[in-house]
Amino acid sequence: MRTYSLARSLLVVSLSAAFAFCVFARDNAAEYNQAVRSTPLLKTTTDVAGTPLVYPTGGAAEVSGVLVELPAGAETGWHKHTVPCFAYILSGEIAVAQKDGPTRTFRTGDAFAELVGIEHNGRTVSTEPVRLVFFAAGVKDQPFTEKSAAAPKQP
Repeated sequence: MRTYSLARSLLVVSLSAAFAFCVFARDNAAEYNQAVRSTPLLKTTTDVAGTPLVYPTGGAAEVSGVLVELPAGAETGWHKHTVPCFAYILSGEIAVAQKDGPTRTFRTGDAFAELVGIEHNGRTVSTEPVRLVFFAAGVKDQPFTEKSAAAPKQP
């Protein structure tokens, strides 16, 4: 129960931070308050493979945010996202292998738009665990991730 409470608290803090970022990180926005500092993390119209982002339709919009933790040497398993998803690496280093494509490495402080519709697998390549905040811009009651039936060979 305590782990759930901690995870829930971290999620609330992460969502609050994301909201604050959206409110204060606008192009050419005047400072709201001199005590508030805004550092843009990501601005893109494509995922990391260059595919244009397209927001889903077909239901009520739903944004999901989760804290993902992968121990050293762990993998996410092969999967693909059905909607635009975004990640910010809090700590560690992860290599994301794309099926029939390149492997990209992301480190602490990196923000990126996840691959959409392309199978991929994330693997911790640092000695410390990877901790990342992940947001999906999806449709209510529809999954934003699909696991792959058969795992391709890791390059």
